Amino acid sequence: MTNKKHIALFAAFIGFSGTERVVCRLVNELVKYYEVTLILMFDTVDLPIHKDVNVICISKKSQHYNNSSWSKLSTFLYSGFKYSKIIKENNIDISISFLIKQNIINGFTKIRNPKLTTMVSERCFPSKTYGAFGEKLVNYFYNKNNALFSNSIHINKDLQDNFGVKIPAHVLYNPIYTLEEKPDFLKNPEENKPFKIVAVGRLNPVKNYKSLMESIPLIKNAVHLNIYGAGVLEEELKSLSTTLNLNETVTFKGNSSEIDQEILKHHCLVLTSLSEGFPNVILEAMSLGVPVIATNCLSGPLELLNDNQEIQIEEGSFSKAKYGLLVNVDDNKGLAKAITYYQNNEEARKKYSALSFEKAKQYDISEIGKQTKNLIDMYLCAE
Repeated sequence: MTNKKHIALFAAFIGFSGTERVVCRLVNELVKYYEVTLILMFDTVDLPIHKDVNVICISKKSQHYNNSSWSKLSTFLYSGFKYSKIIKENNIDISISFLIKQNIINGFTKIRNPKLTTMVSERCFPSKTYGAFGEKLVNYFYNKNNALFSNSIHINKDLQDNFGVKIPAHVLYNPIYTLEEKPDFLKNPEENKPFKIVAVGRLNPVKNYKSLMESIPLIKNAVHLNIYGAGVLEEELKSLSTTLNLNETVTFKGNSSEIDQEILKHHCLVLTSLSEGFPNVILEAMSLGVPVIATNCLSGPLELLNDNQEIQIEEGSFSKAKYGLLVNVDDNKGLAKAITYYQNNEEARKKYSALSFEKAKQYDISEIGKQTKNLIDMYLCAE
């Protein structure tokens, strides 16, 4: 018989994207301290879960993606009642949810069981993501919970200022696995040409791969871009590659279960998002010592690459931040200049490689795990 508190983490599924990897790392770390149940909206688990974590899937993936809008709504409503039942049957002490659908269900569960401690976690920048109806849902259901935590102070401020969220708000940054020593990348001289760029993330509009691809023809010397990820824009982006005559320059690599090893094969990582929550891929590149270029979007890049100190970036140019290069959103010319700067300056790459590698250590899973435990314990003790 264990005396550990029983916590539940609630996510849509466990896949290769940022939030899912964060949830996976957290459950595998928090099982050191608690009895942990991972509850998923549907039955997709693509990453390894600790053997002591209890995994419960509410429904099948097909029920969420392959049916009519009415059927999807019915599945969502069913999931809400089912989740509440699972929480009660498993004697959960605290329920922690991630992203808006799960957060709404967590708020609904709190309404049905006021004595339950619930926390919601927001992982994207709300004003760039949710419309008017989403604003109403966030305002109503988030405020039913005991607390929220996000991965950016900017997200919390947006929720408070623009969505009327009044519950206590905390920041827990994304956890990563860091290394004691910085790995050597591109050790083979033959690998150094052409200059290799990597981008990682879902192929959807917010990642703005169009801007990245349109910047490539503006670079004088040869480069090669590898894009890892899958999504709704895959065919459109491949068509754009053909239109820009980049079929020999851009390769679409799909998802990878060993993305760290793939990132290590490149001279730099580029993120061109229109908005973010706290971009995991930047953190992962930094933890490997791979230099980063990112758009100065809300939110995350400024926090990671410049300790959240505001900077002004001239249009058509870039800024040398503390731990990487920042460019304006949708500035193809500035992005091309930033890539060219790294391409022509090995010393700059070495400098940012060393600085970012050291910076990333503060986000190690052991440290973020302790911070998460402290936050959970604070609310468990308040019961």
